[in-house]
Amino acid sequence: MKIMVINPILFTPEKGVIPRVKTIKETMIYDLCMAYHRAGHTVTLVAARDYAPEQEEKHEFEVVFLETRWVRLFKPSLIPFMPGLWHFLKSRWQGVDMVLSSETFSLSSLVAALILPAKTVIWQELGSHNRMMKTVPSRIWYNFVARFLMRKAWVIPRSYVAQRFIGQYMPRVGEPIGHGVKEASVSSDSCTKKPQFLTVGQLIPRKNIGSIMDKFDSFLSNYPQYGNYVLYIAGDGVLRDDYTRRIEEMGRSGRIVLLGKLSHEELFRYYRESKASLFDSFRENNMLSLMESISLSTPVITNKVPFNSNEVEENQLGIARDGWNEEDMARVIEHNDFYVENCKRYASLITVDAVARRLVESFEEASRKKLRTHD
Repeated sequence: MKIMVINPILFTPEKGVIPRVKTIKETMIYDLCMAYHRAGHTVTLVAARDYAPEQEEKHEFEVVFLETRWVRLFKPSLIPFMPGLWHFLKSRWQGVDMVLSSETFSLSSLVAALILPAKTVIWQELGSHNRMMKTVPSRIWYNFVARFLMRKAWVIPRSYVAQRFIGQYMPRVGEPIGHGVKEASVSSDSCTKKPQFLTVGQLIPRKNIGSIMDKFDSFLSNYPQYGNYVLYIAGDGVLRDDYTRRIEEMGRSGRIVLLGKLSHEELFRYYRESKASLFDSFRENNMLSLMESISLSTPVITNKVPFNSNEVEENQLGIARDGWNEEDMARVIEHNDFYVENCKRYASLITVDAVARRLVESFEEASRKKLRTHD
């Protein structure tokens, strides 16, 4: 199959700033394209040039960067406008079997739905209206643009939250398929768990890592038998200096450790060795870090903010509840073998290769149903 993946925003900017990167090969969408490539499909990834690496790099499949225009109106960090996409799709339409585009509230998805309506799949992550300009543009888009100009596209939500939301506006909506975890991260290694917890995320306000530090501090104070435990924090950001001072003030130097940004290999080792991964964000959509942890047989303790937190609860992959505390941390330690085994069983369902295959199967089944309906 010839698959075109349109994903203008390759990684999430923070506060509208697109960081310069050396490679795009560590992005979620690149991993998905690699899964299609491994499966024997012909893949083309289309992205905004604003997200291109600093230096040209070689790729295993075709990668096309298109220029963005009218950047004051269509900010590349929010809703990029790539006028060249129309001509590009027009020139390729006969040689494409499936177009996978991210989000319904997207100019790129609109272009794909207009030119190749029967071949367009929209992978929907948002489960509520975009907050830009008090949600007015988003409400207009979903109620009019999506409902009337994009209705022939097949929409695959990434969570049940997204499914309920997009089902209000689009008639052709499938079952949820969430983010896949990079194949290299799924290991059968029998890595020994160590007395440690891990949290992964940028050191920015919305990740609320300060709350996790406070809960770990209470955990050490209330459970002296676990006094040898360490909380590792993987990630970097504007709050690093604040957290460094805070750790010193708490008297937890050596017990709360800021690791900075890690390579995939280093990060996966910390996942495997930890008793659990901890998350307490103020705002998330689907959380890839949560699935990475589970894929590496490490249970999760999270609030219910991430859209995929329901998978943790339904499959007993850890604890998912708002206001989790030190008692939950102790519970996961005491029942660690139970949660670890559940994670091991679930891991095969969330590899990036499994997700890539399910996206194609969902599209093919929807296409068959549409043909039968027309017959």
